[in-house]
Amino acid sequence: MTYSRIFTVLGAVALSAALLAGCRSEEQGRITNYQPGVYLGKKDTELSSAQMRDLRLRSVYQSDAVSRSVGGGARKSDVRKPTPGGRTKKQGNPY
Repeated sequence: MTYSRIFTVLGAVALSAALLAGCRSEEQGRITNYQPGVYLGKKDTELSSAQMRDLRLRSVYQSDAVSRSVGGGARKSDVRKPTPGGRTKKQGNPY
């Protein structure tokens, strides 16, 4: 065999291996024709009442103290109120 024939055979084997690697089982049957605004996947299963309760509890644990308290916080706001002749007048804003 000559060197060119060896390289041709090795090239064909490498190309075959690359093509077969793209045919993995998890790649088969997936959606390739997408439609904007349309979900084409599997339908979701409905959650049981126990799962819904667990999700509600997790959301309560993850929330912060501000959302659980009644009314606003006791701290004053850090935001300054705009002054009538402030920056917007310098920018030429008519309002």
